[in-house]
Amino acid sequence: MLKNNKCHLNTVSEPTRGSGGGTYKFHFSLICSYLLFFVVPLLACPSSSHSIMGSMKQNQFSDKECSVPCLRCSLGLLDANFFKDDQIDEIAKGVNELNVPIIKANRDLVASKNGGLQYPSPLVFSADWDYKPVHCATKRFIYPSISEIRRPESEEDIAFLTVLELGELIKTKQITSQELTQLFLRRLKKYNPILEAVVTYTEELASKQAKEADELLSQGVYLGPLHGIPYGLKDIISVPEYKTTWGSKSFKNQVIDMEAWIYKRLKSAGAVLVAKLVSGSLAYDDVWFGGRTRNPWNIEEFSTGSSAGPAASTSAGMVPFAIGSETAGSITYPAARCGVTALRPTFGTVGRTGIMSISESLDKLGPFCRSATDCAVVLDIVRGRDPEDPSSKDIPIDDPFLVDITKLTVGYLDDAEMEVVDVLASMGVKMVPFKLNYTVDSVQGILNFTMDVDMLAHFDQWQRSGEDNVYEAQDQWPTELRRARLVPAVDYIQVFYFVPLNS
Repeated sequence: MLKNNKCHLNTVSEPTRGSGGGTYKFHFSLICSYLLFFVVPLLACPSSSHSIMGSMKQNQFSDKECSVPCLRCSLGLLDANFFKDDQIDEIAKGVNELNVPIIKANRDLVASKNGGLQYPSPLVFSADWDYKPVHCATKRFIYPSISEIRRPESEEDIAFLTVLELGELIKTKQITSQELTQLFLRRLKKYNPILEAVVTYTEELASKQAKEADELLSQGVYLGPLHGIPYGLKDIISVPEYKTTWGSKSFKNQVIDMEAWIYKRLKSAGAVLVAKLVSGSLAYDDVWFGGRTRNPWNIEEFSTGSSAGPAASTSAGMVPFAIGSETAGSITYPAARCGVTALRPTFGTVGRTGIMSISESLDKLGPFCRSATDCAVVLDIVRGRDPEDPSSKDIPIDDPFLVDITKLTVGYLDDAEMEVVDVLASMGVKMVPFKLNYTVDSVQGILNFTMDVDMLAHFDQWQRSGEDNVYEAQDQWPTELRRARLVPAVDYIQVFYFVPLNS
């Protein structure tokens, strides 16, 4: 059992390779992407004079240079080797004269920058096509009352208080936001050399925001439970004047002059940003350009998942809470590994403007905290419609603090933590075992098609310029996105016919 929800950090002499996460549980989307077309290099043509030079060399396709047998071989890689010889010759001419110029012109318009921030896809999954916007103000949760909380004597004890407890200390002026901010900055700097969880300390910004929070409180203005509370952001979330590296050496000096929507929400609630926390490189697992993030409970393990920094930092009491992201497991897996509570909200609950995109119809943002109560508080602050994110909505959510849990039915899988199942059952929750049954076998492939093709659409220029050759882990995005270049648009769209079949 974990004592007092605190981590005691030890040193490690030799790093060991950690788990990449295991088997994911997925929610699928129905989206379209702009037309992808790829003319395969003549890999298998003995007569070809071309050699494969990687992304740094791009050969201009020419029907004059390609014999029909070579083109037939290339079409085979696309599972399209069914045309007659004269039809293949006609295809080659049409591609060179029509397709390639159109594709290049479109690419110049919408794909010259990486990350998917400038031109988010308007073709985004909607879970409810008949959704009607809520025109009234969002009703906020009624938070539990925290009374008679007294400031602990030790910084260690303060660091592991919940968000609501820290908020009460600030509200009752037992501690200032400036004191609390300096406390967590000290802890970040103390433990980061071991955990490798921080990319950038936002110390100057934090001092400014903490001072403003204290001044407002002295004037009788209290913004709510996050007033003056320090926190961290996964480093795919843009904040002006600070680097947003996406965890990648290709972008480690990148500064994006944009306030992410979720950062705006937290800033308006009085929260204090103390650090940009590690994202795995381009939001893939826990490897980044500065190393590999460790699990505070066992530093011979790695944190897993691309929200590595938020999970490890929250777990070690380096921040009271943090914001991470998930496309397929990057909130749930590091939270489980690092022993913290996290919430991956329903798609569309939290706006994503200013966030590096993998797949617009799969990406989600959520909090890492040390209790479910804190997760609900943070979600309540950040949820709601983002005007620049067409997937986000003002979704009515029942106040979780008013729910009668004895009326809930909760399903659990065979590999669920039975201790958790037993605790919920003892509290009156109806617990029901179930299995995930899919009507087709290609579930993993469906998700991979979605993520990889969408990701490549956002990082086309990165691949074409050869930056994938210096990526931190060559068996991850570089391999997957090179393969994604061979997914024809027709097959990509047909993949999503799976959704109604499996609903």
